[in-house]
Amino acid sequence: MATVKTNLILRITGYAVILTAFLLTAACGPSKSTLVEPPENVGAEEAAVIDDFDGDGMELPMDGTSLAAFEASMARVKRHTDESSYKTLENAIEYLLVYDLSARRDKTRLAANLNGLNGYEIIDKVGWRKPAPGKGQAEKGAADAKIIDS
Repeated sequence: MATVKTNLILRITGYAVILTAFLLTAACGPSKSTLVEPPENVGAEEAAVIDDFDGDGMELPMDGTSLAAFEASMARVKRHTDESSYKTLENAIEYLLVYDLSARRDKTRLAANLNGLNGYEIIDKVGWRKPAPGKGQAEKGAADAKIIDS
């Protein structure tokens, strides 16, 4: 009788370990980006205008009239922006896609909400703050703490 209980306990424990491993790998796996490549039907005239741009890509206004136009705007911004700023913009858009209630997790609605805004304005819409320059997260928290006298 004791071996039957032991086998049952070992079997349940084994299933629990397998289930936990499966759930962890599914939750921590690479996420599928909702941003797609720009449409290939962008005209040569528009491409020439885009390539003549010599400035900060985050200042380019986003075209949210359609999802394809929004993706083309994202591609334009990516060509003229450094990697970290573009990644911050992508993260802000992903954040808004989830937490902007007016978008209702619909990228077309979100693109319409962001129509005419530049990358900096989109990031400001999220409300993220950059950490203080030269300070790590632990140092920033300690330096910005207020002392309360009792």
